[in-house]
Parts: sequence; structure tokens; C-alpha cells
Amino acid sequence: MSENAELAAIIGITRAMLDAAQAGCWAELGRLEALRAPRLARVRAGDADVNLLHELFALNERITGAAVASRDAAALAWTQRLRSLRGASAYLDVARG
Repeated sequence: MSENAELAAIIGITRAMLDAAQAGCWAELGRLEALRAPRLARVRAGDADVNLLHELFALNERITGAAVASRDAAALAWTQRLRSLRGASAYLDVARG
């Protein structure tokens, strides 16, 4: 398979990874990355079409952005939950006198 054909196949996997990330399907994202990684390691970037490489990099950035947004949302939810638990604990402490 030519470098560009292989890279096009990798981009297809990467698009599926982005879909999984945007849907919050992290296990699927990991499964797809495990399929993609060995193929990507075999691509010689110097022989690949630069537009395909730019597309791959752009998709990777979007995946990273989706992961960061999900992480930040989880951190915010965790912080809010801790505040609620602390508030409930403080109320119980006061109620017990």
C-alpha cells in the first residue's frame, strides 16, 4: 500500500476516533487508537502528501480538544459534588449540635 493510501486509511480511523471522543465513548477511542498506532508508526511522513498530514494533525487536535473538554466537565462535576457533600456534612454537624 502506498504511503498516501495508508495515510488515508489512518485518517478514516482517526475520524472514527473523533466521533468516539465527541460522543464520550472513551473505550472505543482507545480501541481505535490501538488499531491506528502500529499503522501510523509505519508511515514515512517524508513520502506522504502534506495535505493528508495536515488533515491528520487537525483531527488529532480536535480529538485532544474533545478530551480536554470532557476532562474539564468531569472535574467541574466532581468539584460541585464535593461542595455538596461538604455542605451536607456541615449541616449535619450543626444539626447534631
